[in-house]
Amino acid sequence: MIIGVSINGTLRDFFGKIESTHEKYFPSEEEGKEIKVLDYNLEKWVTFEKKEIIKNEVIFDPNFKEEEFISSEKSLEVKEVTEDEEVTLQEFLYEKCCLEIFGYANETIDGAVQSINDLQLHLGDKHKIIITSREIGRTIPSTLFFLSKTGCMIQEIKFTLGTIDCWEFVDLMITDHPEILNSKPEGKKTIKIEKLFNQEINSDYTIRTVKELIGLEIFN
Repeated sequence: MIIGVSINGTLRDFFGKIESTHEKYFPSEEEGKEIKVLDYNLEKWVTFEKKEIIKNEVIFDPNFKEEEFISSEKSLEVKEVTEDEEVTLQEFLYEKCCLEIFGYANETIDGAVQSINDLQLHLGDKHKIIITSREIGRTIPSTLFFLSKTGCMIQEIKFTLGTIDCWEFVDLMITDHPEILNSKPEGKKTIKIEKLFNQEINSDYTIRTVKELIGLEIFN
């Protein structure tokens, strides 16, 4: 059996790191108005306030002649221009704060990654564990850094373009993601890491943290 383990929500405290990074770089002007990420619909929870920026721009002169300007003592006329600057969720996650969010995030619980290492040792050659995650661009090296710093010893890591692409190469998924849980193909199994946002979703097994995995009947 090939066992897939999602990174976000299972091993990596993705939501918590989004919240703390947002507060660090985009603090709310109102106390107590910090963002709270409650599920994977990030656009609903992660918002950015528009900020006005003032910059100087040279006034366009259709009659400008470089030679006359150089020989004169005139200076270029400038004016102040006010523009709205608004960061997008894509820029926040994948450009401005990519390494901080995907690389420097904490584990969901202390020893989460070591629990997966221990499970593979417990299973021996009977079953194979694969770490899997939907990653793009610079989130890939950032995620590899996260796995490195937490001591991941799983030999195979699969990065996919789609959230549910993991089902192409695993027989069982350990995850908290509703899309993965709801898309389980016939004949395959799920172990749900229970969260408030997935409590109503059916799964073959339900646990609260990866530290409960070795105790499951399917692994013994």
